[in-house]
Amino acid sequence: MKIQTQTLYGALLAVAFAPALAQNAASPAELTQAATGPAFTVGSTEFRLAPSAVVRPADASAAGAGIGLPTAGYTVDLPAKTTAARAQAQSTSNPGGLVAAAPAGGGENLAVAVSASGGTVIVKPELDVYITHIGVVDALVKDSGGTLLYSSDVGGKATIGFGSVDQAMAARERILGRAGVKDVAPVLLEQRQVAW
Repeated sequence: MKIQTQTLYGALLAVAFAPALAQNAASPAELTQAATGPAFTVGSTEFRLAPSAVVRPADASAAGAGIGLPTAGYTVDLPAKTTAARAQAQSTSNPGGLVAAAPAGGGENLAVAVSASGGTVIVKPELDVYITHIGVVDALVKDSGGTLLYSSDVGGKATIGFGSVDQAMAARERILGRAGVKDVAPVLLEQRQVAW
């Protein structure tokens, strides 16, 4: 119960700080429009990934490369696309229009997700898996194709890393509902910056 309470508090803090971290002069409406990827819920807020967005460290973003939305020390750029290019990205060969995000500095492969209210969060290519017992972790890691980053029987949690956020979200769908799994949540960058 304590872990669920901590998770809820952490998620609520991340959501509460998201609007302050994403204040900018750019058009958040375009980022909201670009949020067409997989959805996940943090607390009672639903977020949707923006597959065409590219996340970079704030100082490394190229000027004029797109919309620069500063979020948690990173800039989210939307490459300028024509309507024809957007239609091509969502063609029958790629129905979801999923485009892998470019790695940010340090080899991190980050993505951005947007809520209905326009709040943004940076998503890491990791999943927090809340478990009933530690015995399920090895099978989850093997079946998901990820790498075990952390596990705790006492805490009832494991963190699994992936090569991309798209891979993590696909694995999330496979892990949800498995025996011994209580919940699966993508790791948000803001959660690591909030003092518990």
